[in-house]
Amino acid sequence: MSHAPSPGHFERQHERLDALLHAHLLDVAGADFTSALQHLQQWHGGLQEHIAIENTRLLPHVPAGARWAARVYLLEHERIALLAEEYRERVQAVAQQPPQDESGRRHAVLMLLDAAHALRHVLEHHHEREHTALAHELPLEVQEAAWRGVGDVRGTCSALP
Repeated sequence: MSHAPSPGHFERQHERLDALLHAHLLDVAGADFTSALQHLQQWHGGLQEHIAIENTRLLPHVPAGARWAARVYLLEHERIALLAEEYRERVQAVAQQPPQDESGRRHAVLMLLDAAHALRHVLEHHHEREHTALAHELPLEVQEAAWRGVGDVRGTCSALP
């Protein structure tokens, strides 16, 4: 069943999270590990909120016969949360003991960019699945209620009500 047209709730939420991750990666590329950690912590908080909303407010409403069962999304959320936590630990370790020479900074930057790649890949595929299926299979009123107030202020994450 397809609702016409999708109001873009998932897209807006994913764009908000992507912007936070992008800011973090720009800091990594510039070897500003303190700022990179701060931006990553913002992104990680937003990600946790996002997953919680989807798991509790949206996935219980996945209709029978949906392209992918709610369990698929739940498993992907678990994988994303694990990858995000592992990556956060790497960034935190570098930020706590930043390399002191240029070669060390370059190696740390490359290591973090490589580590972020797997996470970004999983996120990209997960977001695509939600955009092409879930956003069209859930009733619009369920989506609107779930995302109401989330990310209304650019770059901030609201607390779950």
